[in-house]
Amino acid sequence: MATRIHKIYGRTPKEVRQKARKEFGEDFSVVKMNRVSGRSLLKPDKNSNYELIIAIESEVETTAPLVRTKQKSPDPTNLKDAISRVNTLLSANAYTQQMEAKQDLHSVEISTKDVEMQGESSHVPYADPPDFTEEDNNHKQAEEISRPNNSSDLYNYLGSELTEIRDVLHILLNNVKTSDIPDLPDEVTGLYQKFLKHDVDQTLAYDLAEAMEDCFHDEKGRSIHQHLTALLRKIVKTSGGIQFKTSPTVVALVGPTGVGKTTTIAKLAVQYKFKGKKVVLITTDDFRIGAIEQLTTYAEILSLPMEVAHEPEELEDKITQHNSADLILLDTPGRSQLDQPRIRSIESFLNSACPDETHLLINMTTRNQDIQSMISRFGSLGVDRLVFTKLDEANCLGPILNSSLRFKKPISFFTTGQDVAGDIEIASHNRMATFLLRGFQARVKKAKKAKKAKKTVKKSKSKA
Repeated sequence: MATRIHKIYGRTPKEVRQKARKEFGEDFSVVKMNRVSGRSLLKPDKNSNYELIIAIESEVETTAPLVRTKQKSPDPTNLKDAISRVNTLLSANAYTQQMEAKQDLHSVEISTKDVEMQGESSHVPYADPPDFTEEDNNHKQAEEISRPNNSSDLYNYLGSELTEIRDVLHILLNNVKTSDIPDLPDEVTGLYQKFLKHDVDQTLAYDLAEAMEDCFHDEKGRSIHQHLTALLRKIVKTSGGIQFKTSPTVVALVGPTGVGKTTTIAKLAVQYKFKGKKVVLITTDDFRIGAIEQLTTYAEILSLPMEVAHEPEELEDKITQHNSADLILLDTPGRSQLDQPRIRSIESFLNSACPDETHLLINMTTRNQDIQSMISRFGSLGVDRLVFTKLDEANCLGPILNSSLRFKKPISFFTTGQDVAGDIEIASHNRMATFLLRGFQARVKKAKKAKKAKKTVKKSKSKA
């Protein structure tokens, strides 16, 4: 038998208790009743105001303890005292060195006549008491109180004090790290840290990790990957590629410089041409050197019509000329998100084209903060889809989730390389789960193998 934790949500305390009795009968213990906000993205009911945490006895083996012990926080005064003692020692040591230097200088100035006047004492006394300042007196008192008997003891003691400070700081830093995951079960702590490494927003990483606890007690044997895919399906929207609702369907691609718009247009043209769609390419990018030539080359290779529109009115005419096409892919100039005047020049073309879909391309090697700025600035162009490019060059893939959730935009495509014919795919939750779990599942399998081997060794020893 093992204790398992369940969470039930409802609008009132009475409602959550009724739900608990309906699902588990009377065989449960109430751990805690919380009033909650709509913060959690994974609650079954966004209008839930109360969370009931219950404990039930289960036959399913679990390694998660009901209550996890937390590391004891150190007394902050211990750290202050240790630092104070080291400061005192440093002051006393500086004073000692200063006084030894004065004494050496004073000894050199002593005449031979004074040396000959030595009495019973074996050392040379000061002719006059040294002229101590008030600060020197304070240092002298510190020396008498704190300084060990000799220089060797001083450095040994100083070393022990610094070691104490190091140890206290180490404990404090560990407490800071563990406080980031104050109440997550041990099984999902690794997942939470994995999500954070992918730059998933902290709140979202916590909610995902917490919801993943069930997969470690899944009687149906579903994998971590399957559980995460199901969770992502609930919170992240995908468009399923281009939706052909009109004829022709006009799709515009916008984004900053160097994001790969022209190459992505060529990739889309290949995909939909092979699906039997009649595709036309139009570019308005006469700003970048070689942009028109690049798209013309792709059009010739694919045997597709290619048009250039220098003015908004010209673009409208070009679209009308190809009204028998299934898909018109519109290329636009790359613009910095900080260059609002030039972004507005793209807007004039889009107003003439009236695209059915406007896809914003985002380079996955871009910083998370810059991605947010990019989506905000290009939002004036009527962006309704997100395309993430160069996933093969990125280490952190969390911004895919962050951006989609924050701006409520569905994800349409991922590009994963330079191959025009193959390195593009329709965005799916299955692939997102694969990206986020990269390397984690291998570690889980390795841990399970090690655990199994350990059990085998124990069994063989017990038989022997």
